[in-house]
Amino acid sequence: MGAANIMRGVRGRLPPETTSFIGRRRELADARRQMYSGRLLTLTGPAGVGKSRLALRLARKVRRAFPGGIVLVSLADVQDPALLPQTVSAAIHGRPGPGSPVEDPVGRVREERLLLVLDDCDHVLKAVAELARRWLTEHVEVHILATSRQVLGVAGERVLPVAPLSLPSQAVPADRAHTYVFADAVSLFTDRAASVVPGFALDETNRETIWRICRRVDGMPLAIELAAAQLRDSSLDDVLNRLDERFALITSGGRSSRAEAMEESIGWSFGLCTAQERLLWTRLSCFVGEWDLAAAQAVCADDSLTPEEIAESLDVLVSKSVAVREYDENGGTDYFRMFDSIREYGLTRLRAAHQETATRERHAAYFHELADRYSREVFGPKQLEWVHHMIHLHPNLRQVLERDLEGSDRAVTALATGAKLWSLWFSGNALREGYEWLTRSLAQVPQQIPERADGLSVAAFLALHVEGAESPHPMLREARAIADHYGRIGLSARVDGTYGMVAMLAGRLDEASEALERAATGHKATGDPYGYVNATILLACLGFYRGDGSGTEAAADSLRLCETYGATWTKSYALWAVALHRWRGGDHREATLLIQQAIRLQQLARDMAGLGVYLEVLSWCATTIGQPQRAARLMGASSALRKANGGEMGESVYFDDYDSVAMGWARREIGDERFQAAYDEGAGWELPEMVGYALEKGTSRPESGPEVAARGGGFTPREMETAVLLSAGVSGPEIADRLGIAPHTAEVEADQVLERLGFRDREGIVGWVQRRTS
Repeated sequence: MGAANIMRGVRGRLPPETTSFIGRRRELADARRQMYSGRLLTLTGPAGVGKSRLALRLARKVRRAFPGGIVLVSLADVQDPALLPQTVSAAIHGRPGPGSPVEDPVGRVREERLLLVLDDCDHVLKAVAELARRWLTEHVEVHILATSRQVLGVAGERVLPVAPLSLPSQAVPADRAHTYVFADAVSLFTDRAASVVPGFALDETNRETIWRICRRVDGMPLAIELAAAQLRDSSLDDVLNRLDERFALITSGGRSSRAEAMEESIGWSFGLCTAQERLLWTRLSCFVGEWDLAAAQAVCADDSLTPEEIAESLDVLVSKSVAVREYDENGGTDYFRMFDSIREYGLTRLRAAHQETATRERHAAYFHELADRYSREVFGPKQLEWVHHMIHLHPNLRQVLERDLEGSDRAVTALATGAKLWSLWFSGNALREGYEWLTRSLAQVPQQIPERADGLSVAAFLALHVEGAESPHPMLREARAIADHYGRIGLSARVDGTYGMVAMLAGRLDEASEALERAATGHKATGDPYGYVNATILLACLGFYRGDGSGTEAAADSLRLCETYGATWTKSYALWAVALHRWRGGDHREATLLIQQAIRLQQLARDMAGLGVYLEVLSWCATTIGQPQRAARLMGASSALRKANGGEMGESVYFDDYDSVAMGWARREIGDERFQAAYDEGAGWELPEMVGYALEKGTSRPESGPEVAARGGGFTPREMETAVLLSAGVSGPEIADRLGIAPHTAEVEADQVLERLGFRDREGIVGWVQRRTS
């Protein structure tokens, strides 16, 4: 079973092992026994002892026992306990990293045997314990594997202390040198040394020196790796001598603890760095999660450390295992990170040097400017690259916003920054997190100033997606008053755009039309193409609801502008808008191709709301060509994404009606049991499987096209629209006028639709649709 199959039912994969796994046979055996006899196992031990690596290896060993999947949740970058449920839900539903708007991940898991791996719980230990209690109580099939420096303290918790790697008890005579081979610490050192010095091997000339080095660092894996990395520039004897000198200072009064040994090993590595490398190490410790070279140079450079020196020293720190470099093929960028214990040591030294405040100021300034650049440049040829890059740097943005809100003098900056990142909150699947940052900022900025109006407008947009259509109204009224007071056309246009979307999704189409037209006009007048395109996409959607030909023009206009600017992510929504009108016009194949293109374009983003509505329209297309099982699978996948995302995009009274009619037809065609099985199958897919099925990549699942065709083919767009209009109580003449057909034809078609759906009269379909949309 490959990695792709480990995660059935889970939107993610265990990270690959980039270096060989050494030893731990006894610990793995003990851990497996404890996991099978209990539902919560916590691996404990000091920093650097190898808890995370052991947990990942253990998860791979037991994966077949968990058909529901394995969910890895890395908590190293989560400092705020309030973000824990979002982080867990994001991992479960395939969007790594904090930011999913789902507040309660417990209710989102199907009743399957699932393993939840919570790695590095120390920063949010109490919140993890509370969440674990709920999971264990409410889901009898869920098991939890946690790593932490201390126990969670939850009833039924089993604890496995992770010890350092095994060592020979003492120096071994030459005739018993084979015992070194069975010492895991020696094996790890030899393996890592060979990656630094090609051809390095354990032999009679070096075995005692290696033994002494491993003993000196007490068998701690991270310390061993740091020591082995020094062989790039030093001999074995030099490494040992420096360690002896270092540890002699701290153990003169007695033997150090393992935690002290780990800290001193890091300190020893720190001491072996040049002054320039040490300075960079300490300053890099201000980053949380990942960073790139440009960020490192902006934050760490000053008169004592140039950008060129930073690039050179960063390469050296990677070679010494102080920093980890990972290349992102999608973005074509190197990203760096530090292990927590190394980062914490750097922070301690930074504070001791009284440089933390200055470094954090540069860190904040860089990310404020980055947010500003993002807002200016995101509607352009590198739109998806921008979104992808900001997702990588998300933990740093979060840290900067938190710092801004610690002092009232920076609250306006936090509010402005949060508003500039509106499309990141949306495309990065961080709707609720963005909403919370804005509401916190707004609470500290009561002044009636333009920044508050802008923040209110964005908060209203996010509230629409996470709380429903009524919540934005108070915010929009206040934002409107401020915008009118200052006479800001662009600000008024942003308020109108959000208000138009609220009105449209609530079914107040005339109000929506007026507001969106004002928004488009205002954005055009102020030279804001991004705002204008968003308004025209909404006008295209509105035209679909109203059966208005102007919607087709608005969709085409938005697509042309996206192509002119090269804005790939927004183009995917423009393609969706065009596809809606193509489908309505009866060209299901063209609509399908347009939606599939939209899906391909947006995959670098984590825009689950967008993918959800794309799959929804694909399900209509499947209905049109007589494939009820495919329609049910796609709608199941769409519904699962929108529930996981917590968003309301596309969940209007009109789309709900179309969904109900399409799924009602599919259910009638293949029967309740087959329909529900197909729907549930789609809802349970991994994200890659959803995308692959939508793009028709190598699927062998049987469809029902030939069977349905024998009974008269699929349910056409006009028939679906007739059914929707009937359910809304529209009269025959009004239906004829709406569809552009003769009144007699409309009456005949209405009767045919009722018959195909199994209703005797209009009252039946009205009640049926209402039951499914309530």
